[in-house]
Amino acid sequence: MTTSNNEADRAEAALNDPRAVDILTTEHWSLLSTRTLGYQEMFGRATIFIGILSATIVALAFLAQATDFGRGSLLLALLLFIVALFIGLVTFVRCVEINYEDARWVAGMDRLRRAYVTIIPGLEAHFITMHESDADRRTLGHGSPQRPVNLAKSLTTTSGVVAALNSMLAGALAGDVTALAGGSLYVNAAAAAVLSLVSAVLHVRYAGNFRRTHEPSERSPN
Repeated sequence: MTTSNNEADRAEAALNDPRAVDILTTEHWSLLSTRTLGYQEMFGRATIFIGILSATIVALAFLAQATDFGRGSLLLALLLFIVALFIGLVTFVRCVEINYEDARWVAGMDRLRRAYVTIIPGLEAHFITMHESDADRRTLGHGSPQRPVNLAKSLTTTSGVVAALNSMLAGALAGDVTALAGGSLYVNAAAAAVLSLVSAVLHVRYAGNFRRTHEPSERSPN
């Protein structure tokens, strides 16, 4: 208890320093810049993935016409699907990580707003953004389990779109493999549907496990 009181006293004394506002403002802009870089990386990776996927579809269309939809088309399609799916998987993993990093920067900016309110309490009425504790924020974001009601919202995110495309690619890959093995149209369609669903579930589980095992901030608030 004494240690906590001493830390609180030091934190309050630091905010009384005339240099505190300048330092806090600099940190605030630093976090904003870092968030922007994260968004740019996420959108850049997603754009590259979609570009590769689009090129794969166009290449397969020309290839199918040239080979009259023969076995050679299926073999080359298999290679293209594997490459596109690999790019999609690493894009999804990185997007999930960027979401986690973004949650940390948002939690950091919330702390800075709390510091501003501590310095000048009258400012609280002018803030429209949150400045609650990290414990409260964990109930809204990382560190809390994924709930079924939030799955629909997750599909509208960049990582959700990438996950959906990956699942479709996985299904196409399964259908291609069964077609090469001599399976019938119904078998190919069933294999594609099953693997697409399995892939979707695995993507959701990965993101959910990541949320449960990572928190926006590693430091506890004072």
